[in-house]
Amino acid sequence: MSQVDQVRAAADIVRIVGDYVKLRKSGARMVGLCPFHQEKTPSFSVEPTKQLFYCFGCHAGGDVFKFVMLIEHLTFPEALRRLAEKVGVRLTESADDATYDANARERAALYKIHEVAGKFYATQLSATVEGRLAKAYLADRGLNDETIARFRLGYAPSEGRALTKHLTAAGFTPEDLKKSGLVLEDAEGQRSFDRFRRRVIFPIANDSGKVVAFGGRALGDDQPKYLNSPETPIYTKSRVLYNLDRAGAAIRKLDYAILVEGYMDAIAVASSGIENVVASCGTSLTESQLRLLARYSRRAVMNYDPDSAGVAATERSLAMLLEEGFEAKVLALPGGLDPDSFIRRQGVESYRQRLAAAPSYLDYLTERAVSQYDLTKPEGKVAAANAVLPYLVKVPSQLLRDEFGQRLAERLRLDERLLRDELKRAAGEGRKEMRTTTAKEATSASPAEKQLLRAFLASAELADEFLPRLVAEGDCEALPTEGIFKQLLEVRRRGERLKLGNLEDSFSPEEKRLLYDCEFTSGEAVDEKGVLACCRALRRRRVEREREKLQSAIQAAEREHDQQRLAELLQAKAKLLKDLAQKDSRQSRVESQE
Repeated sequence: MSQVDQVRAAADIVRIVGDYVKLRKSGARMVGLCPFHQEKTPSFSVEPTKQLFYCFGCHAGGDVFKFVMLIEHLTFPEALRRLAEKVGVRLTESADDATYDANARERAALYKIHEVAGKFYATQLSATVEGRLAKAYLADRGLNDETIARFRLGYAPSEGRALTKHLTAAGFTPEDLKKSGLVLEDAEGQRSFDRFRRRVIFPIANDSGKVVAFGGRALGDDQPKYLNSPETPIYTKSRVLYNLDRAGAAIRKLDYAILVEGYMDAIAVASSGIENVVASCGTSLTESQLRLLARYSRRAVMNYDPDSAGVAATERSLAMLLEEGFEAKVLALPGGLDPDSFIRRQGVESYRQRLAAAPSYLDYLTERAVSQYDLTKPEGKVAAANAVLPYLVKVPSQLLRDEFGQRLAERLRLDERLLRDELKRAAGEGRKEMRTTTAKEATSASPAEKQLLRAFLASAELADEFLPRLVAEGDCEALPTEGIFKQLLEVRRRGERLKLGNLEDSFSPEEKRLLYDCEFTSGEAVDEKGVLACCRALRRRRVEREREKLQSAIQAAEREHDQQRLAELLQAKAKLLKDLAQKDSRQSRVESQE
């Protein structure tokens, strides 16, 4: 059996393709979204018994070697070596590119051009006056000689044909230079010149470490500030993560990746000893980049710039991370600082501390929504919930959606059961907003709350007897009327009357409507016995919320096999129910004595 056949026999196409594409079983086949073209409905199919793949949309197809060649932009020998490493087959024979791939010579030439260009740019940092000025700029950004060498940084001179001359002298053809994207032609096609001029150069490598493109940062006022290589037969921007070739091992070991925007951010974090960092090269993450990252870990911390563009990119990327089944956190640095600036100003230990404390994506999004909307108003709560809902409905796990829905409801002080049920419906229907009727229900006062408001507005004695305990014991927490009860208590503590006409300025329009509804509702006055019954109803409602919260935590502890945490939670649940029973018993004795 030839070496090619040995590797083919050992390389299960489902497992290999599954490193790049999320597959699901459909009959005898596995199906998923095609990695070679954009689509929303899966047309990509893998046949396990025949060890073949085919896309009914773009018609790409072949065996496991062809798949790796297409997805990684590799020649056949390179794909053979890559697969051999994956499946543990030792190769003893060499294969000629031209034997297997008609485009192999072109790709091999492009790889060589980028290798030679990288070395040329690197030598310019020390070989010329302007290069040394560029090196001084890098030193001012905190990069020493070791870091510059490690990341193979360089400089493109201002003389417009320096690289073109160097590559031509090295024997590369004008056609190959043009295809590399590093050399351009004027409008008449008569004169060629360098793409990168007067720029600090950042080599961009694929995950195997081969340089496939460059990024250039302008020195001075040249525009654009950052300039990247165009896409070529060996480089597709959406399928490359900067620094993954160096960070891959650390990401696997630590089981999470730090995602930053730019080259300098990735270099600053990595050179500080935090190796598991990659950059999306100034763009939002793409599906292809996520599939590439998923081969190393499905846990990520987003640490994009805190400006408006960075926040928007973070939110777009979070949606994709959730759809791909990633566990995501967000590190938003203070003071408007990007990772590079933060580490240089406040030090790597401060960065490590904030990294360790990075909140989950849900907490991050919720706090952003809380800062943008007024939670004292029902419409503000609904708007905040609708800001987070589009992300929650993308979470594949039903259990996680339930758990996150409860946490969101608790933070926004919405009725948890209503919101959780609405999340289930929204996820099933693909909606991104709460229905208006559900929103009104989630923020409307219960009959018990309205009865208490009537009683307190009508009787200062009942307000003084029951309001302090209602607020102190937390029985009105997370209710639409919480703010009203607390404001009424403050008024009584100042010794003022609960006269609605004097209180209008203290409440929102929605709260005022509720108070006037209670004030003008006909019916018998609420006596002390009725107030006691309403307080008991609110207490039971609070206990039920706490019980559901504990039950969710118990389920999480069971999933994680955390026996110590599980025992603590079960004990807390038992205590909660015991305390409720004791309070109900005491209140029943008081009522019977009366």
